[in-house]
Amino acid sequence: MNIINTVTITGLVHHLSRKKDNNYFPFSIRHENTWTDGTTRKDFLNARASLPELQEALKALPENSPVRIKGTLRSSKGSGELYLAVLEAEPLSELPALPENSVQLSGNVHFVKAQPEGENATGKYIRFAVRQDNPETGLDFIVVRVYDDEQKTVLQSLKDKDPVHVEGTLRSSRGSGVNYVRCVKIGQ
Repeated sequence: MNIINTVTITGLVHHLSRKKDNNYFPFSIRHENTWTDGTTRKDFLNARASLPELQEALKALPENSPVRIKGTLRSSKGSGELYLAVLEAEPLSELPALPENSVQLSGNVHFVKAQPEGENATGKYIRFAVRQDNPETGLDFIVVRVYDDEQKTVLQSLKDKDPVHVEGTLRSSRGSGVNYVRCVKIGQ
């Protein structure tokens, strides 16, 4: 099976303080969209730029600059936290009327044992991970939350290590700020 891992996000650059000298430039993307109740939801999506030319270009952008980021999702080897590994960064003159936020993943189902179910203001969800074992980048467990009842049924029909394809959006938890993929569609 081919591993798919693509992300496109538009939002505003949010510079983070650098506590140590990393081999990457850490920042977040403030992504805003209209929520079901008409309010504006703000997600702060963790990102890292490793390529020197991308690091310099992103450092040079002023705070709150509109940008389109393309990349892949990775899980930190130390903490397991999800972040967007930046492959392309395009400064924009303004944000599009409909902000972009799309994720496509394929890999294998990995059912998490710790807190497999949860609930927040948007409803009850099932949490699992897409396991990707890539010879070039290593092993990643990308956390996914499934809210839709129909998609939950599809997930529950799968077994651990079954192939899986997920389409969704990248989000940050309002409580912890942890990033995750919000599943829109799941299949094999």
